[in-house]
Amino acid sequence: MPALGGVRAVAVLLVVLSHAGFHLPIGSLGVLIFFVLSGFLITWILLKEESKQGSVSIKMFWMRRSLRIFPAFYVYWLLVVVGLGSLHLGRGLTVQAVCSFFYVNNYFQGIWGDPNTGLSHTWSLAIEEQFYVFWPVLFLLLRNNRNRLKALLGLIGGLWVYREVMVLGLHVGQGYVYEALDMRADHLLIGCLLAVALYEGYFERMWKWLCRSAWLQLAPVAILVVDQVITASGVPRYRDWGGFIVEPVMVYLLLPQLMAFNRGPVTRLLELPAMRFIGRISYSIYLYQQLVIHAVVHRFAGRSFFVTAGAVVVGLTGVIACASASHYLVERPFLKLKDRLAGDRAPVVRPGLHASMDR
Repeated sequence: MPALGGVRAVAVLLVVLSHAGFHLPIGSLGVLIFFVLSGFLITWILLKEESKQGSVSIKMFWMRRSLRIFPAFYVYWLLVVVGLGSLHLGRGLTVQAVCSFFYVNNYFQGIWGDPNTGLSHTWSLAIEEQFYVFWPVLFLLLRNNRNRLKALLGLIGGLWVYREVMVLGLHVGQGYVYEALDMRADHLLIGCLLAVALYEGYFERMWKWLCRSAWLQLAPVAILVVDQVITASGVPRYRDWGGFIVEPVMVYLLLPQLMAFNRGPVTRLLELPAMRFIGRISYSIYLYQQLVIHAVVHRFAGRSFFVTAGAVVVGLTGVIACASASHYLVERPFLKLKDRLAGDRAPVVRPGLHASMDR
């Protein structure tokens, strides 16, 4: 599904542009898209393995995830901590470096604040890694997809209520709401719900209605744009109590539309070769963007428009160059090994369901 590579590209570009000085909440949306997409793809892989093998090997799952995530991350971590000497800049950064190494930086920053370094963005990687620990276990314990569907609906609803109480009732700090797994797990679980629903053909009438025209792809996109405008308008903590529900639901509705049509207005953009390439190296782009953007773009902050625009172009070029090197020199050798372990598990929608969604 080439369009999903384009979705990754959009997500990571939103993050990069946000860090490049575009004062909009688009970076938050980019990370949220990653969460939903990750939950969907991981669950689809588990479903395919269960269907093919009769069960799921948690050990092999964790091994494949490790080969996918750890090599590029720890090369980046060493570059920041050892190569740039972050450990010599203060005790706070030392703790942050240790927490990011063990994938718990989200709780460190959520409780103590973000020191704003080249490791600050590792909070989202920590959320995903923590999710990968418990979700395969829960997946196995639930035994079948009907139980999984009910459990996912219950968990998502429960987490929505929990977050509303924490935000509106207890006034928990925005940093914790943004970075803690217990506040963001529903975004990954919505992706898991989508995988189970599509795999088993649940909510088929809804999918047929949503996918009756390629132009309906524009509806969730438009709602996401309006949601971002509301967030940027300054409504008190709207993102925490409202946006974090609206945004993942819109992504949930949009992904099947992208899968159902190869020539929709949004799909055509996502399947451009440049977008597919950016999607392919998106993980390494996410790793290096914070470091490179801060080094290049922020050095020219406050200058004229043309100087700032030039700095953004140079910064983006630098990010893509670093990410390409990381992808081809570090990621790909380990991805080949991961693929040998995974076998043929491409997340393709089953032909019957795909046909029912496509006109």
